[in-house]
Amino acid sequence: MRRAQLQRSSHMPYREGKVTCTSCHNPHGSPNPHQLLQATTNENCYSCHTERRGPFLWEHPPVMEDCANCHEPHGTNNPQLLKVRMPRVCDSCHVTSRHPTVPTLLNSIRDFNRGCTNCHSKIHGSNHPSGNAFLR
Repeated sequence: MRRAQLQRSSHMPYREGKVTCTSCHNPHGSPNPHQLLQATTNENCYSCHTERRGPFLWEHPPVMEDCANCHEPHGTNNPQLLKVRMPRVCDSCHVTSRHPTVPTLLNSIRDFNRGCTNCHSKIHGSNHPSGNAFLR
């Protein structure tokens, strides 16, 4: 299953030889879940993705909880290793009543390409004064 995930269009850089299974996992056992090298999934991810660590003035709660809430760590056919495409990944937690994701004439500019990150680009966290909305 995992080897098949690594072959998908969005994947860990395993095929390119930049990481191996042991970059994240200890094959001989670990007290951590999934035999991870670090204590949590986030700490494992932050070992390469330090720009996502924070601390941020405005933190996005699912990001603080677990990167795997939104991302599939081994591979997916969605961009940025997302479990599902935009806007569904956001809609899985956020109510769409304030930002409807079905394109209409009134919201077509705002919801261009139906991507929440067109406006909310600092989705992992922000230190910007208007950052509580994770804007640019």
